[in-house]
Amino acid sequence: MSYQVLARKWRPRTFEDMVGQEHVLQALIHALESQRLHHAYLFTGTRGVGKTTIGRLLARCLNCETGVTPNPCGECSSCQEIQEGRFVDLIEIDAASRTGVDDMRELTDNVQYAPTRGRYKVYLIDEVHMLTNQSFNAFLKTLEEPPEHVKFLLATTDPQKLPVTVLSRCLQFNLKRMTPEHIAGHLRHVLGAEEIPFEEPALWLLARAADGSMRDALSLTDQAIAFGNQKLSASDVSNMLGTIDQRDIERIVDALVEGDGPALLSEISRISDFAPDYSVILADLLSLFHRVTMEQVVPGSADNALGDAEQVQALARKLSAEDAQLFYQSALIGRKDLTITPDARMGFEMTLLRMLAFRPGADRREPPALSSGGQSSASEPRDEPDPAPTPQVAQKQPEPQPEVSRPVAEVAAEPVQEASEVPAQPEPEPTPEPEPEPEMPAAPPVSDEDASWLASLDAQAEAAGEYEESYPLSDEAPVTEEPAPEVAAEPVDQPAPAPEPAFAEPEPAAQAVPGAEGEFVWHRDFRSLGIVGMPGNLASHGAMSRDGDVITLTIDEGHARLLNSRHEEKILAALRNRFGDSIQLRTAQGDPGPHTPAAYEERQRKARQEAAEASIRQDPVVKSIVERFEARVVEESIRPAETRPETSRR
Repeated sequence: MSYQVLARKWRPRTFEDMVGQEHVLQALIHALESQRLHHAYLFTGTRGVGKTTIGRLLARCLNCETGVTPNPCGECSSCQEIQEGRFVDLIEIDAASRTGVDDMRELTDNVQYAPTRGRYKVYLIDEVHMLTNQSFNAFLKTLEEPPEHVKFLLATTDPQKLPVTVLSRCLQFNLKRMTPEHIAGHLRHVLGAEEIPFEEPALWLLARAADGSMRDALSLTDQAIAFGNQKLSASDVSNMLGTIDQRDIERIVDALVEGDGPALLSEISRISDFAPDYSVILADLLSLFHRVTMEQVVPGSADNALGDAEQVQALARKLSAEDAQLFYQSALIGRKDLTITPDARMGFEMTLLRMLAFRPGADRREPPALSSGGQSSASEPRDEPDPAPTPQVAQKQPEPQPEVSRPVAEVAAEPVQEASEVPAQPEPEPTPEPEPEPEMPAAPPVSDEDASWLASLDAQAEAAGEYEESYPLSDEAPVTEEPAPEVAAEPVDQPAPAPEPAFAEPEPAAQAVPGAEGEFVWHRDFRSLGIVGMPGNLASHGAMSRDGDVITLTIDEGHARLLNSRHEEKILAALRNRFGDSIQLRTAQGDPGPHTPAAYEERQRKARQEAAEASIRQDPVVKSIVERFEARVVEESIRPAETRPETSRR
């Protein structure tokens, strides 16, 4: 006897043998038991989910010699002939090959004849959506009012292509895609009956590759049995499918979570020997990180659809929410870019390295600085104090100066004076500008208008220079007093001439005079701590008080809900780096008051904006343009020159 493939050998013979379509079977069984039978049924769903199988089972139920029953005997001649595909009153039509109107007219002409053997003449039309519009029109009247002895069973994978006139004449049942759990369970039963040894991960690989189709799963199982020489191993199945084992996915994710770059590259090199489909691997990672996030947000929601519920739960506990989101977005973007990369492995490798390199945390920023080995050693000390950009500018300039014996106050004050005098120095920018200007008056014939225009430009430049000197970038508000003494007396990083309390709480240790040189003021000097990312954002909305080695950070309730242990660790590390390793951090919910770093920076921004608008309104050139051309100043477009001092420092 010739070999019969598993998909045909294990085709369901009764409704009890059907897997995963309980909602359809329940309706059909109740209709058969109560004899409430419709004349036309439409079964929809993807390939291999049981549409034709249910149609044949329903034909057996209608024509069993024991009567109309949901449990046909399977022994009578009608049941056996239907099972063997030779029952004369079961007419199976492939609409994909018989789409013409003549074929449909032949069908409608034969409908009137009584059944030869059975109780009902059953027409099973597969892929009915392939019929032409003329065929549907010729079929509509018969489909609406067929003879009593005729039942129509229609099957299609694309019900959207059916006319609504056909849909309204049928009872429609949508067959669901098989879940990997259903497929794996059925394969376990089939292989056990066939006495084929198998590994559990191999079943999940086949179930996922079947993509919801039980017939595809059985066909792939046949192929895997032949590939593995009468046994199913996970390695053989992964090689056959061009994918990787689930354990390989686990090893990749473990290397990402641990931040182990060498292990990650070693794993990529190992799986590349199997020539896998890297897009499928990224899809597996996307599915895993999605389920991890679901488990983090709703604990206990991780299902065992892929046989890895325990791994998902363990990762949800080990991986932070930020890392899970970063990994998911990186895999999503990497999968989209995989088609345009010169090499698929290179695109996959860059995606995983991007996950590893850009995880939240200051320690992840060190490798780019260390990789610049070709630069001179003089540039290395400048890269070390990266987290604090403002104090770094003050430290860069005094280092190359050989005069070490000068007082500390002079050295500290000198960089600030240089920064404030940048617009007035003749070396960087003003020197190249006057050189072409003397040549310009000699060429144009009109001198009076040019002279007045140049004079207005000079006045504008002088006004801009006075504005930048009067309102430095780090000042909180415009100062009416002379700026030079104020700037010289302030700390190096950010001078603040307007005195404010150092912290929101009135503790003696927390109160400090902002103008005292060398003293740390929380709301003013917060950025010098170098706290970046979410921890820095949350800490900037709080007020700090210090009692000995204990620093208390008071944050309002809304921001305190977002603060977790990882954020507190990074804030504490920055505080210890500034004040010593004995510092302890305590967080409390409450009203931080107006003297938080975020509120301080907002006041600075508003003051600079108001000063910039006032400067534009008072500018003589702007006034002249407004008067002469009836122009209007769009104040919403005015922005203070905040980036110029930082650009010059760089």
